[in-house]
Parts: sequence; structure tokens; C-alpha cells
Amino acid sequence: MLNRFIRQGIMFTGLLMIGGCGVPSMPADLIKPPLTGESMQHDKTTQELFSLLPVEAQVQSPIQGKQGNDISYGDMDGDGVNEAVVVYEEPGTKGKMLKAAVFKQHNEQWRIITEMKGFGYGLEYAGFPDLNHDGRAELVLSWSLGAAGNGMDIYEWSDNALKLLSKQEYHGKLEFN
Repeated sequence: MLNRFIRQGIMFTGLLMIGGCGVPSMPADLIKPPLTGESMQHDKTTQELFSLLPVEAQVQSPIQGKQGNDISYGDMDGDGVNEAVVVYEEPGTKGKMLKAAVFKQHNEQWRIITEMKGFGYGLEYAGFPDLNHDGRAELVLSWSLGAAGNGMDIYEWSDNALKLLSKQEYHGKLEFN
């Protein structure tokens, strides 16, 4: 009797190993559209920017805006080349300390030009609207503060550096004209 259970156990284990434990993928799940030159360049840029962040950085996606849009681009210094911003959280920090790294491209290489600290439970918005309509974008970072509402930091490029223009609280959704 014991011998019979052992044989059945071996047979059952063998069937599991041969058959696998997953359901095969459907062909539609395996088919992906061809990559365009633009999407390949975007993927390369994303990888390059993320590689400049601290090793275990957890990139934050903004709650407002397009899903999966972890990087925002805008020309802050008026040179015709977009800067980029990525917001991330470093593991091991106390509280919810978030950081925003601003990147600039020089000779086709990206480098971090500055980092700012923010505090909140997540990222509401990161973008480069032209708030004062002077033809140059400002950097807006909005942090989710939970029940307290949201905090918004506005930066502008001045004298080859990023300067904090405004730091304020708000409730509701951001809307720029």
C-alpha cells in the first residue's frame, strides 16, 4: 500500500515537471507592435536617465497626467533643448522624502544638473508649463500631502541655476492655462 502511494507521488511529480505549472500564453499576448525610431530613442533616453539615479531609487509616476509618464521634458533655459525631470524615492529614508533630479543634455550625454527635495506621500504632478507666459518653461512639482491637501513648488531657470519661486499648499486638481 505504501509502495503504491510512493509510485503515485513520483508519477504526479513527474507529470508536474513535464507539464509545467503555467497556462501557455495566447498568441495575442505575445504580439507587440514594431518599435519606431522615436520609441527606441525614448527607451534609450529613459534607460540613460534612470541609470544616473541612485542604485535603488524608486521612480515615482505622477498621479495627474499620462500613466507611465515617469519623465517630464521642457526647455527651461531657452536654448531650444529640453531639460528632463525624474522624481524618485530613495529606500531607507525616514518618512516620505522624495527627490527630483533635473537633467540637461550636453554633447548628447545626459547629466544631473540639480536635485531638489520634496515631502509627501506621492507625486501629484511634475511638468514644465510656461506659467508666466515669457516663452520659457517653469518646473512645477506637486506633492501629495494626504488629508492636508497638496504642496506645490515652482522653480525657474535664472543665472544658470534653478531657483525656487514659490512654495504653496493647494486643494483639488492643478490646472494650467
